[in-house]
Amino acid sequence: MSDILRVQGLEAKQGEKVQGYLEIAERPAGKHRIPVMLINGTGSGPTVVINGGEHGSEYNGPAGALELMKTIKPGDIDGKVIIVPMVNTLAFETRWMHGNPIDYRDLTGYYVPEIPRGGSGPPKITYYVTTTFYKEVLSQGDYRINLHGGDIEEDLLTGTMYRQTGDAKKDKLNLELCRAFGWEWIRESLPRKTSNPMKFPLTVGTEAGGMGRCQSDIVSEVVRGCRNVLMQLDLMEGEPVIPPKAKVYHPYHLYAEHGGFFISNVRSGDMVTEGQVLGVIKDLFGETLEEIVVPTDGVIHMVTSPAIWQGDVVYEIGKDIREVS
Repeated sequence: MSDILRVQGLEAKQGEKVQGYLEIAERPAGKHRIPVMLINGTGSGPTVVINGGEHGSEYNGPAGALELMKTIKPGDIDGKVIIVPMVNTLAFETRWMHGNPIDYRDLTGYYVPEIPRGGSGPPKITYYVTTTFYKEVLSQGDYRINLHGGDIEEDLLTGTMYRQTGDAKKDKLNLELCRAFGWEWIRESLPRKTSNPMKFPLTVGTEAGGMGRCQSDIVSEVVRGCRNVLMQLDLMEGEPVIPPKAKVYHPYHLYAEHGGFFISNVRSGDMVTEGQVLGVIKDLFGETLEEIVVPTDGVIHMVTSPAIWQGDVVYEIGKDIREVS
């Protein structure tokens, strides 16, 4: 493994901290690029990628990344850290939810080995972002902290998340890293079959705050949590402060059978019981079109927008809750 940390045209030798830009693609009016910082520590530990802003209007994570960029020094790190505070800068600039305003694609679903060619239609800027970010940054990472939060229309439970792979040893480590971040709730998704050959770092995801807000207390928790994970991986000195217990759940979505005005009786973090009426959808004459009844006990992970289209997600429920210590 090289002692030099390289990302595209940037280079940091051991003991150096370098900032610059990751060049993505050429737009009609100029180049598109995103900010990146390289922190090459003094030891031989693993490489950790910390990124925010895959979705451009989820703000607490990127704000935490900015603080880490200012405060982490090479001498603090036994290994290497790459920080990209805002991956989807196009969405950030335009306050766009989930995807971006150029091609309407959501980065999280468009990591592919090669940019597709052929045909007319919208620009392929999302593919350029994901392939460049993967090739230059993610492919170097042993571990990743992927900082998300509630988008503009999402009231969201603050917690960490990961997806099981079916590899018991790897899944155990991933859960331990989520625990180390230090939040009470952990969203555990089941393994997913995929033909995508791309290999991603072991990832701790976060959901930090919601409804498009950026709040200093949550930002401070993001910073503390990232440092906790670095300590857990022995990249940084100190012991992570981990609560004695955490609650792990599996996600379950409820969908609207009607479009209309959605009014919720519950908020993120509320505990609910099977058969409880969580909310209603009304038409614009005030008539109730649908009562939304929860089919399982659980915790409210997410409540979405009052302006609901038929088939939209209205709630995400955390079910099958178990305590881990």
